[in-house]
Amino acid sequence: MPRPSKGPRLFLRKARPEKRQASVWVIRDGAKEVGTGCGPGEVAEAGLRLAEYIQAKWTPAPATGTNGPTDPTDVLIADVLSLYADGKAAKAPDPKAVRARLSALLEFWGESTVADVRRSTCEQYVAHRILQPIKMAKDPKTARRVTDQGARRELEDLSAAIGYWHDEHPLTRRPKVVLPQKAETRRDALTRSEAARLLLAAMGWYRNAEGKWKRRGLSARLNRAHIKRFILIGLYTGTRPGVIPKLLWSESAKQAWVDIDDGVIYRRGRLERDHRTKRRPLVVVPNRLLAHLRRWRDLDLAASAELREAHLKAGGDPLAAPQIVSVMHHGARPIAGRIRTGFEGVVRDAGLSQDVTPHWMRHTCATWLMQRDAKLWEASGFTGMTVKTLEECYGHHRPSNRDWARKAHG
Repeated sequence: MPRPSKGPRLFLRKARPEKRQASVWVIRDGAKEVGTGCGPGEVAEAGLRLAEYIQAKWTPAPATGTNGPTDPTDVLIADVLSLYADGKAAKAPDPKAVRARLSALLEFWGESTVADVRRSTCEQYVAHRILQPIKMAKDPKTARRVTDQGARRELEDLSAAIGYWHDEHPLTRRPKVVLPQKAETRRDALTRSEAARLLLAAMGWYRNAEGKWKRRGLSARLNRAHIKRFILIGLYTGTRPGVIPKLLWSESAKQAWVDIDDGVIYRRGRLERDHRTKRRPLVVVPNRLLAHLRRWRDLDLAASAELREAHLKAGGDPLAAPQIVSVMHHGARPIAGRIRTGFEGVVRDAGLSQDVTPHWMRHTCATWLMQRDAKLWEASGFTGMTVKTLEECYGHHRPSNRDWARKAHG
């Protein structure tokens, strides 16, 4: 039975005056301890030493030139995950999310071999993960725990990684990764009044205990300006929450961007390949959202001019003057990663259920399209969903379907 490992990590070893040893950062890896040579104030340098240590530890050994398939007992899962991370995962729609899942797998399976993958160990992994707080939580003690569906998604990556390894280095036998039962997918959507409340909260308002709306200070409103943009783009276009933070104001070969002149959002860069399961077709921007986008663009151009002026007055290099290039930004800096933490605060202030996540914007857009009886193939191209998904998950919202049912049953 594999024992969950904490994995390599930094530890600040206290000074030992009796041995004339100063405080120093060390790398702890199980019972092993490796010095970094970095003092308490050299956290960044210690982090680099940790990264180098992990890279050296988990880099697969070069092929030995064996002629036949490899026995699973001779293959470390750490090597399997490393090969998958460098190959297939790097080309995934959301490589950062894949790396996070692989990191969780590595903590548990890193010292195990492929032969250790069995029904019992997969069940042990799920039991281990559902006790862990979500990674982005500020306070692990009060944070939500990882769900069994989250663990299922991680095990799906493990299965894919083993398959990827098997294609390159055939195994004598390929173990089956046993997954927990898949839950019924929730396709919840906001009502229009709930969406209005969410937008109010993103603009700095909150509902107090008496249900009355109060407004927060200016700094709080500015901190949420990017979330307001996120909500409006999500509701109007149904764009996936992982794509919206990547939107740029100008054409890009490797990133999603907005064409204000033609009123089109390109959900992927000119040279990016689309993914079979996460399609990212361009979308013609609805007029109401286009008006918002044009106003935001004007605001960002004005803010960029102010930043440039301040930069030049301070004697900065004109070629290095800062400018706002992203639709989603915070303090002129592009949003790095997801916005879940800030979004959760907006949901609380709106008085909505904490079940509401950024992905609800996509569900809401699809639901509203069906409620307006949009043609399936048009709604499919607009949202980037398949016709099958729209029909199965949202089709019951179509008025024509309800009218047919009423007539059929007289």
